[in-house]
Formats: sequence, C-alpha cells, structure tokens
Amino acid sequence: MSTQLPSFKSAEEMEKNILLVIQHRQDAERFRQQLWAQKESIASLVKHHLGLSQNDACQVLPQESWIQGGFNVCVLVEATSGGSTRRFIFRCPMSHKLAENQYPGTIDEKVGSEVATYIWLQQHCPDIRIPNLFAFGFRDGSHVSLFKSQNLVAILTVALFKFTHIQQRPTYLRIYHTIWQWIYRAFRYPLLSSYSHNPTTQSLGISYMLLEYIGPETGKMLSLTWEQHLSDIDRRTRLFRGMARIMLSLARLPHSRIGSFKFNTHDGSVSLSNRPLTSTMIIFENSGTPRTIDPFQLYQSTDRFAADMLTLHDCHLLHDPHAVRDEDDGRERMTIRALLRAVMHHFILPERRDGPFLLQMTDLHQSNIFVDDDWNVTCLIDLEWICALPVEMVSVPYWLTNCNIDGIIGKEFESFDQARRAFISIMDEEATKMQFKHDIHITDTMKKVWDSKGVWFWACLRSVNAWIFVFEDHILPKFSSNERLVADLKEVSSFWREEIGSVVETKVAEEKRYLVELRGLLDDKDI
Repeated sequence: MSTQLPSFKSAEEMEKNILLVIQHRQDAERFRQQLWAQKESIASLVKHHLGLSQNDACQVLPQESWIQGGFNVCVLVEATSGGSTRRFIFRCPMSHKLAENQYPGTIDEKVGSEVATYIWLQQHCPDIRIPNLFAFGFRDGSHVSLFKSQNLVAILTVALFKFTHIQQRPTYLRIYHTIWQWIYRAFRYPLLSSYSHNPTTQSLGISYMLLEYIGPETGKMLSLTWEQHLSDIDRRTRLFRGMARIMLSLARLPHSRIGSFKFNTHDGSVSLSNRPLTSTMIIFENSGTPRTIDPFQLYQSTDRFAADMLTLHDCHLLHDPHAVRDEDDGRERMTIRALLRAVMHHFILPERRDGPFLLQMTDLHQSNIFVDDDWNVTCLIDLEWICALPVEMVSVPYWLTNCNIDGIIGKEFESFDQARRAFISIMDEEATKMQFKHDIHITDTMKKVWDSKGVWFWACLRSVNAWIFVFEDHILPKFSSNERLVADLKEVSSFWREEIGSVVETKVAEEKRYLVELRGLLDDKDI
C-alpha cells in the first residue's frame, strides 16, 4: 500500500479531507497489526467454522498477501485437510471507516446487511456467481457457520451465538427447519435462511465473514487488465453483457420499499428491513456528519427518500471542515444545495414514485468484478451497499470509459454516451431472455431518465464530493444556458439556511483552521 502523500498545494485543491485520509491510514495499519496479533485465534476460529479435525492444519498467511479495500481487510487463511489445501478469505470490516465509534452497532449493521444480501442472492439470483459464504460473526457475539463436510459438523466454542447450515444438523432438526421454511413461505413471512441457531461461549470481538477465495482458475479482478484492454471492442462487449445480466437479474423482482436487507439473528431470516445502506451514507457518518437516516428507516416513496438524501448531503456540508474554500465558494455551494431541492420534482417519475423499487449495486467498480482473459464476467464479489432503490437510479456505470464522473464533459461525454448506448443495447437483448415480476421496462426507463438529465440528479445523491461539478455541467444547462447563473444567484443561498451569513463565516473559519493543520502535517510529519 502506497504511503505517498500529496503536496500541500495538491491537497489544498482536493475535495476530500486529507487529514481524515491520513488518520484512516494510520488506523488501518493499527487494525492490521491487531489482526496479526490475533492470528492464532483467527486460525482457530476458521478451523472450527470449517469443521476441521485436530490433525488438520490452518494458518493465517503473512500480511503481504492480505487485501485491503475501502472498508475491509481481507486476511488470507490456508487450511489443509485430507491432503488438500484450500485458501479462504477472513474478511474484517474496519471500524474506523464505518462510524462505529460515533454510532456503535454500525459494523454489525453493515455485515448483517451484506450477509443477508448473500443469502438473498443465493435464493433468488442463482445465475449470479458469487463467493461461497462459509461463516460470519458479529461484534456482539453472534456467529454464523456454513460448511458442507462429509465427516464433521462445524462446532464453534469461541462465540456466544452461531448458526449452522441445516444440512449439517441431525435429521429431525432438518425436518423441523424445513417445516418452518414452508410455514414462512406459506404465510409470506421473511425469507428463512438455511442457517439454524446454536449458542456458544466466546467472541473474537470483531465482525467478520469467512468467504471462498476466488483464485485465478475462476478469474481475476477486472481492474488488473482494465486499462490494457479498454479499447478492445470484443472484450468490452462481453464485459457489458456480463454486467447487464447481473444488473437485470438483481432487478428482476420488485420490492415495495426502499431499503437494504437485514439478517435477523433471532430466527435466521432475511428481510428488507434496514435503511438503504450506501457507501456515501457511511462515509458521511464516519467523517462526523450527524446521522440523518436511522437504521430502521425504510421508504415507500421516492420523494421522501430523495429529500432525506438531500438532507444528508446538507448536513455533510455543514459539518465537513473542508466543505468550502472561501465566502464566494461557500455561497455558491449552498445555492446549489438549495437548487437541488428546487429541481428535484423534475427527476422523479410520477408513475413510479410509490414503487415498485429495484435491487441495485451502488458501488460497482472494476475491483469487484472478476473476469476471464476474454472479459467474460466470472464472479461478483463484495455485495456490500446493495439496496432496493427507485427505478430512476438504475444507470450505466459512469466509469465505462475510464473517466471520473466529474470529468464526463466535452469529448469525454461523447465517448461515454457512445458506450452508454452500446451498454443499453446489450441490456435490451438480455432483458428478452429474462422473466420479470413487474411491469417496468428497465431500459426504456434508463433512456427516459438520461434524456431528462435525471441520471445526473441521482448521481448527485450518490456522489460524495462530485455533486457540485455534476450539477454545473449537466443539471444547470437543462434550465439555463447562463454558465454564471449559480454565481449570479448566490443570494438564493439565504433560503438554504437561516442566518446564512453566520453559517458561511463559520465554514470559512473552519477551512482556514483545516489548511493550517494540513500544512503543518504535510510539511513536518513523516507519514
């Protein structure tokens, strides 16, 4: 992992809070060392989850082999049994990236949502290849285990609670559980997973997921060959087809509410009963933004969801110490925040404002798509941040032409539009091969939202720090050809908050303090 820091001049111009980036880097290193210090306990826990015998070997591989992403550290574990060796991923969320200190329980919320998504996809989207989920555990002591072994049932003695796959339980328990699954289906209760509850005694004190290791025999991350083959039309077409199939498969079933899945530890069921947990929401909360959407908040209306997401962004602007550069910049940003609310109704389809809502990936990128050498999609990893959302939010990934979303202007816009049309054409073809449980014509809706510029409004809600550029480049021209309109309308910021002059003064003072601290850190501290 690179330790190179930007110069002060570069950092000053960045939208992101570099002080927070530096702090997170230090926290991540401490977390890795904590995991390494517990390597024997991790190996022991994995061994229990897999149902290995005392004679079987299990070890945590050196830190150099670990994989660190934006929110998780993936510890590689190697287990040897019966003369064969397999690798597994012991995936641990980083508490310093998930607002755990500010809002205890957020890690378990995140893991529970991702686990529930795995279970839901296994049941309803078997055509999407995802890693096998062998086990998982929560910080509060709840643990879940799944591993098909011919000889042994995984027995955990290091957790307060565990869940074991029913195929590994005695016959009478399998029959009992199967009857309950039938009852849940008959009465349309939440999906009852194939995990049965079993209490144990200890906990590692961290949340985790034990996953299948996706090796080169299955594929490799798209990001590894992305730039090399980006201009290869045949490869790109195969990639688009694989991605389109995944997006359509997820969107095949309708949902009555906006939210994300939750694993219910009391009975092992899965339900759409959690707030729509997105990476943007967590990033904001983790940076000090007050929580504006509670974990149990679901939405039955697109309008209310969009309004609350705008409120979340407003709160972030108020609490981010690097939110504005000077008084004029602050006024313009606050004007845009007010204007986004003013134009919101233009981008909500009246016939779909009450649903149905469709399951979508909110953080799909090149490193969670695995492909073969020809760019056929072979696996999808990292199911975090998948939510049921308004149909207006189904969109072509912005990175298809290797451009940041705030850079899709001019010639880059033309290139992206060409790729977008090709992607939707492939989606049209693939949609004819699927049976949908709703009457939404997804690609027609995508075209309509593109033509209305709505795609950019929803991009503003998903974006952490590109919204100001997206608004100026794409939404503003829909209503005015005056490129200076935002600057001319700075007084509109007065409608964003009462006593706006005091608000702007506070934000400018925060920026000055931020720059002083940033200069001292980048000039004097060896990171």
